Amino acid sequence: FPLTNLPDPLRGALQGGLATVYLVNAVLAVLAAISAPSRNQPSLLWGAKTFAVGGIAYDQLMQIPTPEELVERGRKEEEAIKLRSGRRGRRQK
Repeated sequence: FPLTNLPDPLRGALQGGLATVYLVNAVLAVLAAISAPSRNQPSLLWGAKTFAVGGIAYDQLMQIPTPEELVERGRKEEEAIKLRSGRRGRRQK
């Protein structure tokens, strides 16, 4: 088979590259599994997904807001609504 019939130095380079990619993915998978519960997500799912896909999956997980971030975002939106309604009230007087 032409893809497996490569010279030994090239095979070694490809194996080294794959090993590096999966080592990085394994580290990211551990980080994802640790971070997932704080975002109310299943650890096993995100760990496996990150190991298989890599940084793309880890970035997706990090974009999910934590409950604390959601509360803070809601508080800021309420403040903005109050400011807007206060300005409208002054204009109508």
